[in-house]
Amino acid sequence: MTPFFSIRGAAAAAALTLCAGAFAQAPMPKLVGEYKLLSSKTVPPSNWGYSKARVSIKQLDDHHLLILLACEWKREPKAVCGDYFYAQWRDDGLYLQDMNTFAMRLYFDPASRKLTIISRGADARQSVRHEVFDATTEPLVDTALVRRMKREQSNADSKENRRVFGPYTKWTYQENRIEFQRQDTAKP
Repeated sequence: MTPFFSIRGAAAAAALTLCAGAFAQAPMPKLVGEYKLLSSKTVPPSNWGYSKARVSIKQLDDHHLLILLACEWKREPKAVCGDYFYAQWRDDGLYLQDMNTFAMRLYFDPASRKLTIISRGADARQSVRHEVFDATTEPLVDTALVRRMKREQSNADSKENRRVFGPYTKWTYQENRIEFQRQDTAKP
């Protein structure tokens, strides 16, 4: 006769195994890397886009990415142009931080490794900017973009920003999901 405690212990272990499998997280798509600007367009047409830009995506931990943007404006090449964002991977997708991302959307195609950023302007014409970036292994050599990329990395690492906003692991990530191009295996 099997002792009652052995059956109960085995049932608990089986339940724990099933729960752990159910909560296993899907792997994050391979976004990490460098991306060069392919195109920058606005609707209606304007010079509000980028003349050059680079995106660098870095893995911070199992759940967080850092997205750095260094750019140069078409209309004002010497003006400050750059930004950084954190993203959090969860079972239902990859989300951008909820701070200062309400007017932008990101799309990623894993097959072509193209990253698209769509930004809504705050100008009187309510323009929409559409940038397409392509994955690259070429080193960043443009001195202006190198300098701006370093500035954005420094801003992301800022102790003062961490003191004011808290660590990125405690931020809210729920309003703005990075959309992934579907990868259907069935062919028509």
